[in-house]
Amino acid sequence: MLIALDIGNSSIHIGFFTESGLSVQKIDTQPLLAHSEYSALLNKFMKEKNIDKMPEGIIISSVVPGYTGVLAKALQSLISVEPLIMDSNVETGLRFNVPKPEELGSDRIANAVAAYELCKCPVAAVDLGTATTISVVGRNADYIGGAIMPGIDLMNKALASGAAKLSEIPVKPPANALGTDTTKCIQAGLFYGTAGAVERLLLEIEKESELRLDVVLTGGYSGLLSNFLERRHDVKPYLTLEGLRIVYTKNKDA
Repeated sequence: MLIALDIGNSSIHIGFFTESGLSVQKIDTQPLLAHSEYSALLNKFMKEKNIDKMPEGIIISSVVPGYTGVLAKALQSLISVEPLIMDSNVETGLRFNVPKPEELGSDRIANAVAAYELCKCPVAAVDLGTATTISVVGRNADYIGGAIMPGIDLMNKALASGAAKLSEIPVKPPANALGTDTTKCIQAGLFYGTAGAVERLLLEIEKESELRLDVVLTGGYSGLLSNFLERRHDVKPYLTLEGLRIVYTKNKDA
């Protein structure tokens, strides 16, 4: 049994990989809890999911540095194993063809690992979360770059904070691109705008790289955005956790 943690800006996903498959628990990132509180939550989740076998390993991906040590300590209170902390220095199966791989978010690396493992060809992993990120793997498992833009929720908040007459609206898919009131106009902008931006970015990346990319969507808004993309794609909500599992397997005997 393996526990994989994906610590994001909005949510923490805890993946329990057992013989029966993957079970996922999600908690809000804010507020930061004490390590003892996280330990209690982990124990509670394992009991609720009828997981009675202690994990043999732990892997953590974090884009929130202040949380990494606290969650690692919480996990180590359950099992006396040093967690594997995901970054560009661990064995991933990828070759980093970018100038500063150490600056890559660990979640983006995990997404790239899992997407390439799934497709076995040039691929773009599109993570639709707090930020919308695109991570591209080319031929021969070369990580070649990507793109980052604000996610749907960030854009919603930015409009509310930066425009005097606008407020946050319910984030749900619009029926039409042509909005007929302020709420529907913002919803159209968030969904059709994000989908259009992703497709344009993918098109330009393909032109520059001379690659034809498979596309895999993941992240909290992947299910909602899927219907707005014209390009063929797969949806894998827990792509990051699957990537962490793959990376752990590659490193456990190293």
